[in-house]
Amino acid sequence: MKDFKAIFALCGMDEKKFSTYFKAFGDSTRQKILAHLSRGERTVSEIVAAVGFSQPTISRHLSILKSAGIVIDERRGKNVLYALNKELIRRCCMGFCSCLDIDHLTGGKKSAKNR
Repeated sequence: MKDFKAIFALCGMDEKKFSTYFKAFGDSTRQKILAHLSRGERTVSEIVAAVGFSQPTISRHLSILKSAGIVIDERRGKNVLYALNKELIRRCCMGFCSCLDIDHLTGGKKSAKNR
């Protein structure tokens, strides 16, 4: 196992921000939002319709996901579009797998020659 500080550096986060990042994945409503956003950028109204919770609930969860850096937003005219911050998610997942000596492509343990 490698030092977690290497993961923090890879993700551009300190320990507290990294903890907030992973905690944000831990709620089932946010998981539904993330699954919906994995198909592309969406407005709050589209997320509300797809996920089935009220607009204030979705907005609160989007705020948590934005604070963690998992979701980004962009205003286009009257709408705000939300999308996954795929680059940050990719870097953090790869760093986390690397720290635990897990091959992020296969999910298996890295072979001794790859360590």
